Amino acid sequence: MKVYISNYLSKSISILEYPTFEVEKEISLEDNIYPHHICVDKEKNIMYIPSSSNGILYILDMSTHNIIESISIGGNLSQIALCSGELFISNEDSDSIYILDQDTLNPIGVIGVDEMPHGFDFDESVNKLYVPCANSIVCIDTLNKCIDRKISTDFKAWHMKIDKKKKEIYTSTLDGKLIILDETSMRIINIIDEFLLPVQVCFNYSSKKVYVADLGYKSIKILDYDTGKYLGCIDVNGNPQGLEISKDEKLLLVSDTQKNSVKIYDTFNNKLIKEVKVGKEPTTILCV
Repeated sequence: MKVYISNYLSKSISILEYPTFEVEKEISLEDNIYPHHICVDKEKNIMYIPSSSNGILYILDMSTHNIIESISIGGNLSQIALCSGELFISNEDSDSIYILDQDTLNPIGVIGVDEMPHGFDFDESVNKLYVPCANSIVCIDTLNKCIDRKISTDFKAWHMKIDKKKKEIYTSTLDGKLIILDETSMRIINIIDEFLLPVQVCFNYSSKKVYVADLGYKSIKILDYDTGKYLGCIDVNGNPQGLEISKDEKLLLVSDTQKNSVKIYDTFNNKLIKEVKVGKEPTTILCV
């Protein structure tokens, strides 16, 4: 397993060894590639990088560290996901989700959603893509390439994580809330107001905790998985943005955009184990 970090301002990808978290490589990208979010196809050993600056999707060969292909989509590209041989990319400028064939990169379709679709999450068990927008949450049927259902909201959703065990959707909002919805009905079942600017969410099922990166309070808020009650926080002493948890759920990885580092915490006692310097403004963390 490797740890991949997208560094937005330094226009680079950092690769860390696991479990030592030593920097194996920092891949410098082209000047016009600003990587905010990434996804990795481990079988093909390639990385997909949507660039928000120029609306181009780049394909990086992880063996040679070279860009081997690119396709112009246009607009402000943010999130990307690989689902059953297809690439789904959110475009904030055109308020849409672009769908490409993974092998040919030919366009399959464009699905219009509502305003500012920044992040999303995919539930492969039901072939549904859930997209948070400025005033709604949209569910896309990825097989039929259409909107399955949506709900209108009065909050500004921007990041999302599906709890696939309880079939619930955790949505962070720009107005300081964490909204929890039932995945099947898309009914709001809880609203938590413990935050200033929540970003990423991840789950620790073994210890029944939910971690939320709060950029506003510069901390990781910890919630009880069963009740949603506030348990405490980890003071990051920086700007936490990306979150990832190790497969054994013993380590929490946090990207700090202020210190340009990835911080690794022990999930048993919330203590900082290691801080690894990476590129400028690290955002997404992937353990693959």
